[in-house]
Amino acid sequence: MHLLARNGPLAGTTVTLADAVTISAAESGAPICRVHAEGDGFVLEALQEGMPVFLNGLPATARPLAPRDELRIGDSLFIVAADEIPVPSTLTPCIVTEGTATDGDSALKATFDLTLLSSPPAGSRRATREEHELSMLTKAAAVLSSIRGLAGLDAAVAGLILDAIPVQRVAFADGDERSATVRSAWSAGAQSSTPMRVDTERVAFALRERAATVVEMNGAQAIVSPMMAFGRANGAVWAEASPGTALDEQHVQLLLVIAALSAVAREQASETARLEETNERLRADINIEHNMVGSSRSMRTLFDRIARVARTDSTLLVRGESGTGKELVARAAHRNSPRADRAFVAINCAALTETLLESELFGHEKGAFTGAIGLKKGKLELADGGTLFLDEIGELPLTLQAKLLRALQEREFERVGGTRPIRVDFRLIAATNRDLEAAVKEGSFRQDLFYRLNVITLALPPLRDRPDDIPALAEYFVRKHATRSGRRVQGLHREALDRLTKYHWPGNVRELENVIEQALALGMSDRITLEDLPLLLSTTASRRLGSLNYHETVEGTKRDLILRAFEEADHNHTAAARLLGVHPNYLHRLLRNFDLRRTLSASAENPD
Repeated sequence: MHLLARNGPLAGTTVTLADAVTISAAESGAPICRVHAEGDGFVLEALQEGMPVFLNGLPATARPLAPRDELRIGDSLFIVAADEIPVPSTLTPCIVTEGTATDGDSALKATFDLTLLSSPPAGSRRATREEHELSMLTKAAAVLSSIRGLAGLDAAVAGLILDAIPVQRVAFADGDERSATVRSAWSAGAQSSTPMRVDTERVAFALRERAATVVEMNGAQAIVSPMMAFGRANGAVWAEASPGTALDEQHVQLLLVIAALSAVAREQASETARLEETNERLRADINIEHNMVGSSRSMRTLFDRIARVARTDSTLLVRGESGTGKELVARAAHRNSPRADRAFVAINCAALTETLLESELFGHEKGAFTGAIGLKKGKLELADGGTLFLDEIGELPLTLQAKLLRALQEREFERVGGTRPIRVDFRLIAATNRDLEAAVKEGSFRQDLFYRLNVITLALPPLRDRPDDIPALAEYFVRKHATRSGRRVQGLHREALDRLTKYHWPGNVRELENVIEQALALGMSDRITLEDLPLLLSTTASRRLGSLNYHETVEGTKRDLILRAFEEADHNHTAAARLLGVHPNYLHRLLRNFDLRRTLSASAENPD
């Protein structure tokens, strides 16, 4: 098993896991984590509380590793990869020396050349040999079609060649028409004490002319064949027989075919490896900012529950105030579930109008409504096999609640304007900051849907209830945003950290992150000082002016503007929207998001 670094200062590094591997900090040398063998696998063990180690988005203390797990250590993100296909026991690596015909005293001569495009040699052949060669080609097709990784490909092809042709040693070379380099060599049985000499000029000739050559050196013959795929040579094979063994044109023909099959397989394996690496890098880029930080008792309990419920397929309801990290919980549950390699599809139910939300959730058929110029798959369909995350589920309109309930119960739905039911398999994770029980009593949320969602509930504690986590969160956000701000910041001064700890954080973790990002942008020293923090963060200023958080300040300004517009428009909705310069439908959504309907109703009833 290996750890492949995809992001951070160690990007491109591969760590091979042995009995025990300790990873330490580059600057201090202090051990961060340890990976040790246990049973048939490996277990990750974090060694420092001050340097959190994340496994699939969750802080890890001691957890087993599995292929495709994402391990975040400091600023580096690793992908856990399984070992490649082992080398067959009948093969041993071979010692190789590279050279040309003029490098030594031994005479090398070409017996004959055979181009790839030439026809098979004429003449009758024994049925036993034809049957053997047909059997070897069938075996080659079966073996090459079953190999995915590049590491096991050379060994498998070498085994095929040694079985099909009377040769004892095989080497594979990379290069072009000017030069070539041996990448691996294999021998049948025990390793020979005499190195196999590969003539790089002959290999370059095979690549340049797309021709196979039989050469003779010191009484032994060897076939040099190009590996052709899609009209070009992506390598060459040097197959060497033992002294006294004669090689003929039929051997060359057979090697050319095996080499061509293996070349295509190698091209496909290379492309697959490239796509998988790109996919892993993109997934790492997406997930790198979705780690959960905290060591308080409430957060440790939450992490443990996430790890346990992630293995199930039950519907999950995440509840908590705005800014507590409900989407992080959903992503962590997905990344630690059996559906981790499938899609995580998220949608905010409060961000769209009812018509658009229905189309986004369920998709639509061509011509279902004006502007539906083509078929569109909805989020439920895109989440098939994966996880569907519905944020702000409490804002879902009643009509769509009924459709969602049916989709959850029957695992099928119909697109807007469609008549054919579509089967889907997804896990639903919903989140809300509303009191759904109260919404059920008010009639704004269906009781049957609430019971369907409330299978497993995770409640996120607000940041004010876990002040012990603020230092770790602050340090995490400093490391996260320092690179973006172009600064080298070591951390926070004690006075600044004390101010952060005493603040009540109405915007929760999101507000803390915004404060740290602002302090990094405005600060000048190598540490965040008290002067770098916003004035509104002080206790007295907070009581007088409210939160310093940029997001909350903008929201407060919006609320004041909306209230003022309704006052000047004499509580006429259309006139207020005109004064604000927004569409009336958008104003309706703002009123719902800011919960201003009651305030406006009371103001209209009591204008004085």
